[in-house]
Amino acid sequence: MMTFGIISLLIVGASWCLVGIVLGRAPKEGIDSRLVQLTSGLVSVSVSSIISCFIDKSSLPALNVMTSTLAIYFLAGAVNFAGLEAMAAGMQRGPNGIIWGIMQSALIFPFIIGILFFNVALTIPRLIGIIAIVAALCSFAATKNNASKGGNHTWKLFAFLSLAIMALQQNLTILPSYFESAREVPSVFRALASAIGSFLAAAINILITLVKNYAKTAPIFKSFFRARLWLYVLGMQFFSLIFSYTLFYPGMDIMAKCGAGAICHPLMVGSCIVSFTLYAILALKEKTTMAQRLALIFCLIGLTGLCFKADETEQPSSVRAYIQEKFFTAK
Repeated sequence: MMTFGIISLLIVGASWCLVGIVLGRAPKEGIDSRLVQLTSGLVSVSVSSIISCFIDKSSLPALNVMTSTLAIYFLAGAVNFAGLEAMAAGMQRGPNGIIWGIMQSALIFPFIIGILFFNVALTIPRLIGIIAIVAALCSFAATKNNASKGGNHTWKLFAFLSLAIMALQQNLTILPSYFESAREVPSVFRALASAIGSFLAAAINILITLVKNYAKTAPIFKSFFRARLWLYVLGMQFFSLIFSYTLFYPGMDIMAKCGAGAICHPLMVGSCIVSFTLYAILALKEKTTMAQRLALIFCLIGLTGLCFKADETEQPSSVRAYIQEKFFTAK
């Protein structure tokens, strides 16, 4: 069972590099990345809404459990957009590589929270795996160290803000999977709630910029009628939606049920890093530095360490029991 969870999350993580590829190429072709995210959210919400109509409603958990679960995923979707915005703001002011490394370090927090409150076992292989992935992130950060613009260090504020926001987002994403009743909520509904959160966050962001500077912001919508935009959006959403329904949420549920929910995000982030590195080397023919090669090796070591199974305790912590009673017990 746990093997399926690990493989599922590795595949999902690998697919994430497609988002990076698209958002990296789109601005170079005159397509605003915010419009890509907004349109992607719209497609995700539409498709998930249609599919949700065919779900057997009689098998759904109690209303309060549904509400709590979907509210958490909605918030996670909105928080994810905010984290990426904070990261982007930092990258406009300072060293992109270091900022990226700082933000990605957020994957440590679900692991720590899992150990403290959700009975996740801290084994030697897992500890080595986490340390190896952190070392990989540090190595990647060291490959690009742009000087901060204008000599100001406000980029540090945005970098650590993005770290805090993404730590919250990752913990929100895995939280419902720790509870059996929440795992009964179909993946389609969970994907829909997250998509609505991201879409509304993107829409509000663009609306605010329109109000502040209409003349500068309005032209981004011209790309809405370009075939290239829809090619990018459909390319991202094809894998995103299919994997959300079949691998992402089911994989996290299985890992949490096995007591390994805290390693979900480290697995996916590590897989994403490895995949994107291979893409850059094989497809883009980019020259690699020693730091990048070391980072790839550290990622592979980290993924191996995290995949070791451990004997998890079934005794619920007081925090877990409280959350179960408050939000995920049928009333």
